[in-house]
Amino acid sequence: MMDGNSFRYQKAVASKFPLFISQDGTNGEVKKKALSYNQITFMQHVDLEPVRTERPGENVAYYKIANHYKWALDELFIKHDFRRVIILEDDMEIAPDFFDYFEAAAKLLDTDKTIMAVSSWNDNGQKQFVYDPKALYRSDFFPGLGWMLTKSTWMELSPKWPKAYPYCCLLILR
Repeated sequence: MMDGNSFRYQKAVASKFPLFISQDGTNGEVKKKALSYNQITFMQHVDLEPVRTERPGENVAYYKIANHYKWALDELFIKHDFRRVIILEDDMEIAPDFFDYFEAAAKLLDTDKTIMAVSSWNDNGQKQFVYDPKALYRSDFFPGLGWMLTKSTWMELSPKWPKAYPYCCLLILR
């Protein structure tokens, strides 16, 4: 969960970067916590349909997650008409330059159509492994954490969004 310091920083950028929290489900405590923050828009995805897995023994949660991602991204890109969206998991800690990084990377994302998404996640991004703090790398691996994509990319992906996550991004990229 985001702590108070993260949300204090968030308030400083909220006017420039509208913040949304999307809850998947009906847990009252989660909703109460989300609504306790100022300067956010709360979205709630309630999917009561039974999940039909494609293969026996598959984890139903993967289907729920993929469905929630699709719903939330459709809401943000279609209903709210955003040009770009940054997706964060609720347990990520963001760096002080997080929004600056994405603002700079947005220019690349908008102009280079060979880039599907920009990610801030790097398993080796810890201080002891970073030799050039200004380096930016391409990858064919989709981390699914702290990433940004454009509306045009989403409009291409949405109709073919797979039913189960984590397979969603891996299948689309192949």
